[in-house]
Amino acid sequence: MKSTFTTFCSALLLTALLASCSNPNVIKDIGDSSYQLLNSDSTAVDFPGDYSGQISVISFIYTHCPDVCPVITANMKNIQSKLDDTTNVRFIEISFDPERDTPSVMADYKKLYQLNDQFSMLTGTPTEVDSLLSHLNIVAQKVQVDSVRQDSTQYMMKHSNTIYLMDQQGQIRAEYPANLVPPEHVVEDLQTLR
Repeated sequence: MKSTFTTFCSALLLTALLASCSNPNVIKDIGDSSYQLLNSDSTAVDFPGDYSGQISVISFIYTHCPDVCPVITANMKNIQSKLDDTTNVRFIEISFDPERDTPSVMADYKKLYQLNDQFSMLTGTPTEVDSLLSHLNIVAQKVQVDSVRQDSTQYMMKHSNTIYLMDQQGQIRAEYPANLVPPEHVVEDLQTLR
C-alpha cells in the first residue's frame, strides 16, 4: 500500500514538474501596452507591439556602465550563439539612461559589441523609458559620482540585473539574473515556448 501511494505521489509530482517546465507561468502581461521608443538607427519602435509574433530576449543596460552591462550584453550574445535556429527570435537591450543613450550612442555600442541585426538597441524619452521600466518592475536610479562638484553629467546608474523572456503575445514568461544565467537555461525555456 505504501509503495503504491509513494509511486502515485512521485508520478503526480513528475507530472506537475513537466507541466510547469512545458508552460512557464506568465509573470507579467504587457501585450496590450504601448511604449514609443527609438531603435539605434533612429526608427520609431512600438514596444512590445512591433515584436508581436516573435519570442524576445530582453535585457536592460546603459552604455556608460563600467562593469555589469558589458557582461549582460556578452551573455545575450552567448544566448544567441547557443540557439540552433534563431528564426523569429529577437534580442532587445533597453537603455536605463535615455538622457545619454541617444540612438547614435546605442548604435556605437551595438557596433562595439558586434551585435547583429537580430539585436534591437532601444532608447527613448526619459518619461517613456521610465514608464516602461516601472511597468516591468525594473529599478534604475542615478547615483552621483562626484558629490563635491555636483557635476550633473557625471553619474552612474544603480539598476536591476534582469533578462526577461517574452512570448509571441507580449507576455513575460521567465526572468533571469542577467549576468549570471547560463545561456542554456534561457535557450531551454525559449525552445519550450516555441
